[in-house]
Amino acid sequence: MNNQPKMSEINFLEDKHYALYQKGKTKQTWDIGLDWGKAVNDDFPDDLKEDAVTVASLSSHVELIGMENAAELMLQATDFSLKIGLAQAVNDEARHAELFSRYAILANGYILDLSKTRELYLDHFHKLNTFDETFLSHVFLENGALEQFNLFIHAFGEGSLIGKIYKGAMNDEARHVQLGINYFRQLIKSKPAKKEMVHDHLTTFKKILHVNPDGIAWLSKISRIPGEIIESRVQARHDNFINKIMEDK
Repeated sequence: MNNQPKMSEINFLEDKHYALYQKGKTKQTWDIGLDWGKAVNDDFPDDLKEDAVTVASLSSHVELIGMENAAELMLQATDFSLKIGLAQAVNDEARHAELFSRYAILANGYILDLSKTRELYLDHFHKLNTFDETFLSHVFLENGALEQFNLFIHAFGEGSLIGKIYKGAMNDEARHVQLGINYFRQLIKSKPAKKEMVHDHLTTFKKILHVNPDGIAWLSKISRIPGEIIESRVQARHDNFINKIMEDK
C-alpha cells in the first residue's frame, strides 16, 4: 500500500472523481427488483438459452478479475477521491460477478468453466509493472465490455432478466470508464510525456485487450449482427476512448 497524504491536506469536493463517486452512490440498488424466477425460463427464444448461460458464465469470470484489479488499484491510489471511486468500483464489480454467477447457476445448475479467458487476462496483468499500466489496461477492457454488453442486450432483449443485468452492469462500467478517462486526462495534462505511454501500451497489448476475429464472429453469431458492423463498432469505441483521453480539457 502506497503512502497516503495526511487527511488534513485533502480537499476533494470539486474533484471530477468525486463527482462520479457521488453519481455512483445513487446507482447502488439497481438489482433489487430483478425477477430471479425468470432465470430458468427467460424471456427469449429457447435456442438462445445456451448462449445466455455461456455469456453469463464468461462475464462471471471476467467481472471477478475486474473486482480484483479495482481492489489492487484502490490500495495503490494516493488520490483520495480516486481511491473512494475505485472502492465503489470494487463493490460494483462484486455485484456484477455475483449476478452473472447467480444467473448461470439458476439457469444451468452451474457456472461453465471458462477459466482460460481468466488465465489469459491474469497473465497479462501480472506482466504490468506500474499503477498507470494496470489502470489503463483495466479501463480499456471495461470500455470494450460496453460494446459487448450492448450486443448482449440486443441479442436477449431489454425485457429479459439477463438483458436487465447487462443493462445495469453497463451503466456501472460506463462510470468506471469515465473515471479512467478523467484520471489519464489529468495525468497527461500534468505530465505530457505520459501521452506516449498511453499510445505505446495500447498498441503493444492490442492483441490481448482488443476483440480478435474469432471474438467478432462469436459476437455476430449471438447477436445476429453482421461481423463487419460489430468490428466497426468495436473499433469506433476503441478510437473514441483514445480520443477522449487525448482531448485537452
